[in-house]
Amino acid sequence: MKITEINHFNHHHKLKLSYSGTPYQCDGCKELGFGSCYQCNNEKCDFHLHENCGVAKPIATHSFFKNINFKYEKKGKQGKTCKACGKDVQGFMYKSKETYLHPSCLELPSTLNGNFNGRSLRLNLKVKASTKCLICQNKEISKGKLKGWAYISSCGKHCYHVGCVNNLNFENWKMGYFNQSQSGGVTNGLVFINEENRGSSSGRKENERPLMRYALNLIVQAVLGAVVSSWIS
Repeated sequence: MKITEINHFNHHHKLKLSYSGTPYQCDGCKELGFGSCYQCNNEKCDFHLHENCGVAKPIATHSFFKNINFKYEKKGKQGKTCKACGKDVQGFMYKSKETYLHPSCLELPSTLNGNFNGRSLRLNLKVKASTKCLICQNKEISKGKLKGWAYISSCGKHCYHVGCVNNLNFENWKMGYFNQSQSGGVTNGLVFINEENRGSSSGRKENERPLMRYALNLIVQAVLGAVVSSWIS
């Protein structure tokens, strides 16, 4: 059962579970979010928390880390990066020894399922990319330093680093290129164009591009926390 109203140490007003129709920057972990969130009713505050930042678990686990517990911490660590996406941990986080995870990365769905024009698509979250990311054209986010988690299709043709999608989300959010879709989801207007401009689509057949765009938008919404239940298994 969802908690619909909370008092939070990070804000002086009560926060209600709401739906944000546009992307927002979480005032807890400092990452982007969309959809369900805890929000202050006072419009002057403009305060948002991811749902899992608002009611964070004190101890968490992840299937990629066997027999390891992550402890929730309220403050980020300067110079430390999230193991999943490679971005700095600037706010709320989970820590185990020298491994750090954003709360939103910790909660990423392990599998995304979709259907595009009758073609089923299954994207699995992996601890590292087995092929080149279609955005950065590398297997690693930071060569020799961080491999980074990636969503990879079961056919192996579609591979996207969580961190690369996250970076594009931030770029396009700052430029105002996100739009709310008629279905209530969010579409990233330039995310696919940016991907092509980086040369990731060179050599691809023209008829493959709509499926690539569809796969990427599934991951965009997963990273933003806007995944609908039918996409998760």
